[in-house]
Amino acid sequence: MDSKEKIQKLLQIGEYTICDKPQSSAPWWKHFNRIKDSNDKFLNYVQCVKCKKLLAYEPKNTGSSTLKSHASSCKFESGSATYSIENMLKKNNDVPSDIKRLVTDACAKMCSYDMRPYETVSGKGFELLCNTLIDVGRKITKLNDAATILPDPTTISRRVHVLAEERRKEFIFILSEHLKNVKMIGVTGDYWKNKYTSESYFTITLHYHLNGSIRSVALKTTQITSSKTGENTKKLIYDTLTAYGINVDAYHIVFVTDNGSNMVKALENDAHLRCVCHCINLAIQQSIPASEQIANTVTSCQDLVTHFKKCELQNKLTHSLKKDVDTRWNSILEMLSSIDTVYNQVIYVLAERKEEHYTDDIDINLIKDLIVLLQPFKTGSEILSSENEPTLHLVLPFLKRFKQACEVKISDKEPIKKIKRALLEKLDEKIWLSDLHYIATFLCPETKSLSSLTKSERNSVIKNVRALLKTLGIDQQVDEETSQTCTNNNASKHRKRIKTDTVHDILKSFNGSVDSSSDDDDNRPADEVDDYIKAKISYPKGESLLQWWQKHSIIYKKLSLLACSLLAVPASSTASERIFSKTGRILEARRQQLSPESLDSLIFLRNF
Repeated sequence: MDSKEKIQKLLQIGEYTICDKPQSSAPWWKHFNRIKDSNDKFLNYVQCVKCKKLLAYEPKNTGSSTLKSHASSCKFESGSATYSIENMLKKNNDVPSDIKRLVTDACAKMCSYDMRPYETVSGKGFELLCNTLIDVGRKITKLNDAATILPDPTTISRRVHVLAEERRKEFIFILSEHLKNVKMIGVTGDYWKNKYTSESYFTITLHYHLNGSIRSVALKTTQITSSKTGENTKKLIYDTLTAYGINVDAYHIVFVTDNGSNMVKALENDAHLRCVCHCINLAIQQSIPASEQIANTVTSCQDLVTHFKKCELQNKLTHSLKKDVDTRWNSILEMLSSIDTVYNQVIYVLAERKEEHYTDDIDINLIKDLIVLLQPFKTGSEILSSENEPTLHLVLPFLKRFKQACEVKISDKEPIKKIKRALLEKLDEKIWLSDLHYIATFLCPETKSLSSLTKSERNSVIKNVRALLKTLGIDQQVDEETSQTCTNNNASKHRKRIKTDTVHDILKSFNGSVDSSSDDDDNRPADEVDDYIKAKISYPKGESLLQWWQKHSIIYKKLSLLACSLLAVPASSTASERIFSKTGRILEARRQQLSPESLDSLIFLRNF
């Protein structure tokens, strides 16, 4: 066991972390924080939030009397004197306006002289460069010409390779530590093309839980010179994972990709989830032809946008028209919305040119109805494509929301009725649901009742949860551990995140009042799953799901291991697909001599 001094030091450098204790009926618990090591395991120590002193906490041996005594006697206060001293030691960061203007002028000239985008000065890499130059300026006061310290482009290119390999080796070393207590990892992959040369690439991204958050790392970006068969794809994925010390036979891996036949073939014997955002997009695209009038309207809108772009008429509009692109999600909605926003202006411009025929098959009222229908799909796909927050538990609630949006109303126009019926059919056909989706939904406190399912379906999900706990070895691991377990009331603190209200509303609509009991095996002794089912949990809007499970890992030790591992698996393959967009900033028209190795190094370094 580490000494108190060593624990304090590891806390200071961030190797060990502190986390809140779930609220308890014992009021003195609010004076202490639990401590976790680098493997995400609780230590047998707690830290006083006032004096920062470490105290032993072993319920089976020491009890809680020492903690109670310390909580009542600790009088340490962080007084104003300490605050004042800290303020006195703070550096003055106020920069004179003339200095700011000098830097602004230099940035403007750089963008002009070197033909750089204005956004060049807004990246964290540029800030790193500037901070380094400031530090160099402090150390070398007699430096007269910056050119004497700026490296040659070839030197930078070589250094990128060296840095990437150094970071790769470091990451491989720490990855084995990160994955020691992770029971399941996610892997996404996607093929993409360099639009200038049509060269094909494949990107593989790893996703896993680390300290209450999701860690996503683009492992490899490889140029594809062979055919994209399922066999070649499988070998590429397996070889990449092996290079990072991930034995595909030893780890429980969930692969998330698009619906490409080569992907399906490559991963036919693995746990393979289809990217839900791809499925949503396919459902929408394939539902459009269900109504001839809607199909004609969409085609006419595409022709209209093409005409405005080709004839350079966009500058006559206050907002530009957006073109529908098959490979870009929600682009049909974006196109329709852009036309709706400036439709009167479009009519005026066409009238001036005597080209009114471009709107002959466009019914603006039908467009407005389509926008209302498709908006929930856009909102859902944007939330489901998040990289930093869990999304797997949201698939079922959003699927329910999509189907609600497709319910036919008496007031609907006939074309809208047709596309709604088609969407309902395509959603069931295209969205592939697995047991993991249902288990993930159960592991969200807001939807654990699974009220939208039948009792038989709920019991089936609960059985699968218990089976997965055994399959992943969590049951055996926790039963063998001697670490303490506490049974405190469930509660948690607020933490803001993006689009909280939308997510909360979707979860709330999926949840409902339902009998919380489970009768899948009346003779089975009660366990942690039963405790979770029966518990009345107040889950605050905006709470981080992974951090909620971390804070309640004392109460639900087995389920927290399962939840943190499974919920780090994404619902979509967006992380790997976004590399395609990011490489657009790397593989520009004037950077087509960049080697595949350099591209991979640049992308890998962006992880850190």
